[in-house]
Order: sequence, then C-alpha cells, then structure tokens
Amino acid sequence: MTEKDTEPAPPGALPATVIEMVNQLDDKELQTLIDYAQERYEYAHPSLSDQIEAASGEEIVRIEEYPEYTLVVKRQPCGKDCDECPHGPFLYHVQEEPRFEGGTRLRWRYLGEVNETDQQDTEE
Repeated sequence: MTEKDTEPAPPGALPATVIEMVNQLDDKELQTLIDYAQERYEYAHPSLSDQIEAASGEEIVRIEEYPEYTLVVKRQPCGKDCDECPHGPFLYHVQEEPRFEGGTRLRWRYLGEVNETDQQDTEE
C-alpha cells in the first residue's frame, strides 16, 4: 500500500458526527466498519439472482450473473393448459433499471429458445 501525502477529504453526504467518529477508529475498528458497511450494502441491494423467482408454472433452469446483466434460462407455460407445458427452455437477458418514481425494476428481454442438447453439453 502506498502512503498518501494528504489525508482524504470526507464525503459531503455524511454528517460531521459520523466523520468525527470514523476518524477516531483504529485500524482494526476501521476494517470492522468497512466489513459491516459492505455487508449492509449487499443486504440492502440484493443481487439480481436473489431477485429472480419463478412465476406460477415456470421452472428456472439456470441463472448466470454478470456485472451488468444476468442471463436466465427458464421453461414456462403457454397459458393454454396443454399437455406439453412448460415450454422451452428460453433464454432471457435481465437487467435492473431505475424507475421514474424511485426504486428499480427488472427488465426482461427475450433472446430465444435454448437448444436442450447444447445445454446438456455445457452442463457436463
């Protein structure tokens, strides 16, 4: 780790009392605070994989998470109560997008049908 010539400037979004308390922490306490803050952030912002659930009659076959998006392979019913349901598997590109009114939503984009023989080859 390299030494810095100047102390980092505290972020303006934090209250002065928090900055004062953080500045008084020793190295072990500071690392504990960093670990807690990371866990707290992950708890408050679940991964896309944790947000994806199968709807009624659907089967999630596989989820592959990447930094900017998630790929989901799923089988789903056609809504006609046919004997061949669920159909697929189908591949979807899923991203989290901000909503105008605040918060986020999952945006699903259909990419196409997955060849089941190709899928079995990649799983072996």
